Amino acid sequence: MNFLSEIIAAKQRRVAAAKLHVPLFALKVAARKRRDGAIAHSLRAALSRGQRAKLIAEFKRRSPSKGPIRADADPASLAMHYESGGAAAISVLTEEDYFGGSLDDLRIVRETASCPILRKDFIFDEFQVYESANAGADALLLIVAALDDKTLTRLRTLAEDELGMDALIEVHTPDEMRRAIDCGADIIGVNNRDLTTFGLSLETSIELASMAPANAVLLSESGIGTREDIERLRAAGYQGFLIGETLMRSYDPAQLLRDLVGSPPYELPTVSVKICGITNLDYARAAISAGADMLGFNFYEQSPRFVTPETAGAIIEDIRANTSSGQRPLMIGVFVNAAMEHIFNIAAAVKLDGVQLHGDETTEFCEQLKNHYGQGLVYKAINGSEELDLKTLVEHPADAILIDAFDPQLRGGTGHLANWTMAGKASQLLPRIILAGGLSPENVRDAIKSVRPFAVDACSSLEVSPGKKSAKRIREFVDAVRMSTLQPATGAEEN
Repeated sequence: MNFLSEIIAAKQRRVAAAKLHVPLFALKVAARKRRDGAIAHSLRAALSRGQRAKLIAEFKRRSPSKGPIRADADPASLAMHYESGGAAAISVLTEEDYFGGSLDDLRIVRETASCPILRKDFIFDEFQVYESANAGADALLLIVAALDDKTLTRLRTLAEDELGMDALIEVHTPDEMRRAIDCGADIIGVNNRDLTTFGLSLETSIELASMAPANAVLLSESGIGTREDIERLRAAGYQGFLIGETLMRSYDPAQLLRDLVGSPPYELPTVSVKICGITNLDYARAAISAGADMLGFNFYEQSPRFVTPETAGAIIEDIRANTSSGQRPLMIGVFVNAAMEHIFNIAAAVKLDGVQLHGDETTEFCEQLKNHYGQGLVYKAINGSEELDLKTLVEHPADAILIDAFDPQLRGGTGHLANWTMAGKASQLLPRIILAGGLSPENVRDAIKSVRPFAVDACSSLEVSPGKKSAKRIREFVDAVRMSTLQPATGAEEN
């Protein structure tokens, strides 16, 4: 019997014993209730945001191959070190017999850290999926080598589609990579350690990278200890890196995390994403989970996406109470020809980060608003279907100019394209151009390449009907933007 078979046999006994103490139906109810208050697919969002290497810091007490690492480690203390060091997520190894872990370790980390939490264990039963959710995990590990295709697909679907968690699908061989792809894996982890022999080689990640689909988030696991390792794997296509033993043995894990991430030769400028027309908490959570940088709330009563200040305030309050500062987007209120006092009253009541003026507001009005709004941002939308007065725009007091297609009835969310050529000219002169108007997952990469905006704004293309968002379309849009990182101004082509 190999190591993997031994561990799974021990885990099967543990799961059988747990089922005697907790009925499955009761666990399902508790897990679903716990996930109702959680942000869906937060691990994928954390791994997809920005350009720097994303490190998942692991809490692991011991190893079957090397014995005790830090058997008396305090999960709360390590979680604080990991998060302060910039970890994108924290992995908690909960297997009891060979790794010395427990679900209690995960619960303590969940209470301490605000970043996504991955449960790393040997999972083969739906009971363990609900158990993971109820303990506070945002994601869980599914090892292809330990599961048949039917079980792998069923557990992934249960975790991702029913509970809004992420499933890290772990592979070791080309055949396992093919099986992961066939099961619909979104996040694929290549473990450089062979779980049958516990041999270790980074070449495993290098060899399997080319097999992964373009839209998958690739994660390399085990044996990563230096920045050189990370840079080599990044060059092969990996966005994330799971690091355990190196951090667990470190005197200062927070500083080690900072050293491992390092600074690239230059930080490629990224395009911010604004998802507009948010009308309920589910849509807001979907946008945050996808990685949106700004959420737009439309206070124009004639819009099909109109939201009352009371509803917007409740959504924003919930988000700020349940989202870490690193994941929290800016809250922008959209107004059309509203009185200044009305704008101020709503901005204060709802606690907006900024306002977007989408009507016929004059430059003088914008300047007065900006002068009296304190630290709040002011964006001014202009008609991108007409010739732009670039000189006036250069001198405009707004923090950003939003170029949109124009419809006098809708005032945003028209589905029509703005003039990208004119927007591109404006982008060359102004520090912050926000491009809107008919942007979708299908065309946003071309739009970014043509215009090079500070941010992009999408609304109607992400809906199944006016005011009703599609979480899938939101995620596709943000993913498309993240794949469209602006290159330095040297004529280099987009990746």
